[in-house]
Amino acid sequence: MTSSPTTTPCYLCGGELVNVRGDAEISIGNRSASVEADRAHCKKCDEDFYTPDQMDAAQMAAAEKLRKKDNLLGPTAIREIRLRFGLTQAQLEELLGVGPKTVVRWEKGTVFQSRTADDVLRMLLEVPGVFEYLALRLCYVDHNPNPVFLW
Repeated sequence: MTSSPTTTPCYLCGGELVNVRGDAEISIGNRSASVEADRAHCKKCDEDFYTPDQMDAAQMAAAEKLRKKDNLLGPTAIREIRLRFGLTQAQLEELLGVGPKTVVRWEKGTVFQSRTADDVLRMLLEVPGVFEYLALRLCYVDHNPNPVFLW
């Protein structure tokens, strides 16, 4: 672990914070990965602090490590699939039945999709009719007898 002094006092004890880069265990859902990450470390109370940018970078690195381990599609591939069908992120979320901002996080790389979601994304590309099936199913779930797609 390397360090360099900063002028910011510790938020908990007022001790000296130093910038460090070293291994960090980052959790995403119920999984975690060890990655190299920048953060501030207090010499007095031994606490670590991350700026929002540092945490985003650490979380992206952990997500990438776990994504590669599970052979899941990456952020760029997910974005390309969405754009191929002319969908917004919110529309793809609706089509897949996932929560708000889920596709945003997949495309940003801060989280990764489940194996099931990854399989459906791959099917959208590789199996003719899957997109149409999912889009029509949305209309039936909404009890719309005359489907009109806005996308």
